[in-house]
Amino acid sequence: MSTPTQTAGMTEIIARAVIARGDSLLVVRHVAKSWSFLPGGHVEPGERVEDALVREISEELGAPARVGGLVGVVEHGYMEDGAAHHELNFVFAVHVDQEDLHSREDHLAFTWVPRADLPGLDLRPSAVKAALIEAAPDAAPFWHPWNP
Repeated sequence: MSTPTQTAGMTEIIARAVIARGDSLLVVRHVAKSWSFLPGGHVEPGERVEDALVREISEELGAPARVGGLVGVVEHGYMEDGAAHHELNFVFAVHVDQEDLHSREDHLAFTWVPRADLPGLDLRPSAVKAALIEAAPDAAPFWHPWNP
């Protein structure tokens, strides 16, 4: 996985998963941070986005995953530790048949969040959160451009 100093100034490609159970979504939080994000992670050079997502789910949860359709794409920029970051978040519906999901990485905590609780959750990037709140279940994929 890349460190911020390796990726600062470059466009990062992030694969994110919408994993649903009933009316809840699986979200993850780095234990040292107060905010949450969707499961997934960085796409390595030369790696297909869908393959990266399956790899990340396997590494983080130890569960096999099947990537479904594209939910949407969000372009996002932010500053962290004085470095500018620019990323493209590819968000896919992902199916995980394993019932008991637990983090395999000590620095990550996973939890199920009811969709009704999304407005009060600090889920980042905020454009992903907004799109998930607004999207109808059968909606066309969304595109949210970056507004620096």
